[in-house]
Amino acid sequence: SDTLEIARDHLEPGTNVVLTVEANMEAEQLKLLARSIVPIDTVVADAGQAGLRVFVDQDDAIGAVAGLLGRARGESGLAGRGEVQLCLMSLDLPGEVDVSLGTDFPVTPQIKGALKSLPGVVTVEDV
Repeated sequence: SDTLEIARDHLEPGTNVVLTVEANMEAEQLKLLARSIVPIDTVVADAGQAGLRVFVDQDDAIGAVAGLLGRARGESGLAGRGEVQLCLMSLDLPGEVDVSLGTDFPVTPQIKGALKSLPGVVTVEDV
């Protein structure tokens, strides 16, 4: 009951959460008692993801990636930060060229999805 009251803000329709429960058998029925309720984004961010590798095949994408990461860096907390690398894929280059952007960027699933949606971004991989 206290656990549900504390986590009330996270218990809205459509919100993804991770539950820690205690399972007991009572009268041949399984009873689950919630011990903690945490938003899944918090769990993923705290998992220590190493970083992201962003593959781009258009020059315009570099500015869009930089803008998105800059905004995200300012808006997010300290959890879930890691390295972001650009992998430049252009016919003008001798092959794929990797450029490290640093290690102080949020690398959450939302950022990964936002990067994938940018024009000129081919794919985004976890590293």
